[in-house]
Amino acid sequence: MAIPGNNNRKDGILFSIPFLIIYIVFMLVPLFFGLYISFNKWNILSGASFNGIDNYITLFKDAKFMSSLWNTLKFVLLSTPPLLIIGFLMALAINGKSPFKGIMENAYFIPYIFSMTVIATLWAWLFQKDFGIINHYIETLGFSPIGWLTNEKVAMHSVVVATVWWTAGFNMILMSAGMKQISKEIYESASIDGVTAFRKIFNITIPLLKPTLVLCLILQVIASFNIFGQVFVMTGGGPHGATRVLVQYIYETGFTYFKMGYSAAMSYILFLIIMIISFVQYLLLGKNDE
Repeated sequence: MAIPGNNNRKDGILFSIPFLIIYIVFMLVPLFFGLYISFNKWNILSGASFNGIDNYITLFKDAKFMSSLWNTLKFVLLSTPPLLIIGFLMALAINGKSPFKGIMENAYFIPYIFSMTVIATLWAWLFQKDFGIINHYIETLGFSPIGWLTNEKVAMHSVVVATVWWTAGFNMILMSAGMKQISKEIYESASIDGVTAFRKIFNITIPLLKPTLVLCLILQVIASFNIFGQVFVMTGGGPHGATRVLVQYIYETGFTYFKMGYSAAMSYILFLIIMIISFVQYLLLGKNDE
């Protein structure tokens, strides 16, 4: 007599095998092969030669690596707060009583469905110093045009503006879903007690939304560490390396200068950073669950 539980287990294993094969071939094998490459000196045109941890020692002496890492951290610090705050305000707006909340939800989320190339090209045009529409209005007001993408002091901020406009809608969706899980009875009880709308946000919404806020924070930090496309299209890493981020430097090292071993070593440093952040995410969410 067949045991239903065993049949279900066999069926589950059979259905999982195709996914496991794809996962092993396209995820685990490249992961470990890349780690192997990082301990070798390899420029594609010649054979790989083992050099131990020399690549890892060299990268911490590399001024371009350190500046690229700093630019990445700068982007994370500049972009994360506005993305969370604006996403939260958007979520409040679409969960309110406005008759236009459906229109607002679509308008806020539409930028996120476009590709990075489209968004970066659009904002690169808007930020053009000589014929961009933003500088056009600045000149109309009697001010000198600003080199949004050519001035070292403002170039990174310009990339941040484009990124916030593009991705804030994603955080809005997550926070909106979290807000909908909060019981309306809590707000009704607070209204009966005379609690103002402002206090409801800080005393009810934010505390009960904390797990979602933490999730958005960690996801946003991880995504920001992986920034590449916006910078590559809008500034190319300039001016004078002011916006060159770590992923771009990894790309240039591997596919422009063909230093695959050195590029792989930098990739695993970035991987280590993201892994630590993911571990922090696990700890924070675990405490919230408790």
